[in-house]
Amino acid sequence: MIISLNHYKNLINNTWPSDRDVSKEFIFYLKEKLQISDISIYLDNDYSLSEIEKEAVEFFINAKRDGIPLDYILNKSFFYGKEFYVNSSVLIPRPETEILVDHINSLGLHNDMKILDAGTGSGCIGLSIAIHNPNISIFGLEFSRESLQVAQKNKENLGVKNFTMINSDWLSSIKDNSLDIIVSNPPYLGPKDPHLHDLTHEPNMALIASEEGLGDFMTISEQAASKLKNGGELIFEHGHDQATDVAEILSKHRFSNIQTFMDYQSHPRITKGII
Repeated sequence: MIISLNHYKNLINNTWPSDRDVSKEFIFYLKEKLQISDISIYLDNDYSLSEIEKEAVEFFINAKRDGIPLDYILNKSFFYGKEFYVNSSVLIPRPETEILVDHINSLGLHNDMKILDAGTGSGCIGLSIAIHNPNISIFGLEFSRESLQVAQKNKENLGVKNFTMINSDWLSSIKDNSLDIIVSNPPYLGPKDPHLHDLTHEPNMALIASEEGLGDFMTISEQAASKLKNGGELIFEHGHDQATDVAEILSKHRFSNIQTFMDYQSHPRITKGII
C-alpha cells in the first residue's frame, strides 16, 4: 500500500496538536535518518514513502507515543561540536555540560598531566577533552559495562587515541597520588526529585544518588583527596541548587580554593576545589 509523506505529517499534527516540538523533531528525523530533502518534505505533496521509509516513520511515531527522546530514536547526540552515539544505557549530553569541558580546556594543561572523567557514560566529557588535548592522557571511568561499550564506540567513531576506559566503582581502583584533575558529572537527583518525571527513558543509575542527590559527591570527594596529586583539582557539575552543599562536601574532605561557576542561565552549575 502506497502512503504519502503528507499522511504521516497530518497524523503527527493530529496526534500532538498542542506540541509543535514533535512535528519539528519529525522533520529533523526525516532529514537525518531518511535523507529526505526539504523540497520533498515541504513542497512535494505527492511524495510517496518506500516500504523502508514507511517502517522508519512508523518507528518514529511509535517511539514518540512512548515518550522516547529524539536522541535515543536517532542513536545520536551532538556535544562540543561532535556527534556522539547514545542509547538508553547513557544520559543524553546536556548543553550546559560543555561549560565543564570549556573550563578544563582553559586551565593551561601540559602534556604529562593525567585527567580522569569519573562516571564517563557516553564518554562525551572525557573524549571532548581528549580531542582538544591530544598529548594528554585522559581516562574515562565507569561502573556500567553497557555504558563503557557506548564510550568505546564513540572513541572508535571519533578516532581518539589518548582516551583509556576503566571499569570501576568510582575511584576504588585508582592509585593514590596519580591524577592531576578529576572531573565528574555524577548522579545528583534525589529519588523523589520532580525532574525524574521528564527523564523516564534515561538510566536511573546515572541520575539518582543517595543523600537526596549528594551521596556520590561525598564518595568521590573522599576518594579523590588521596587519588589526586598535591595541587590537583576536583571539578563537579551539579544541580542548580546544590552549589553550597557541594562546596561544603569539598571543604570537609580537605579541598581548598573552592570556586563555583555559572551556566548559560546564570545558575551555579560547576564547583571545584584544590587538594
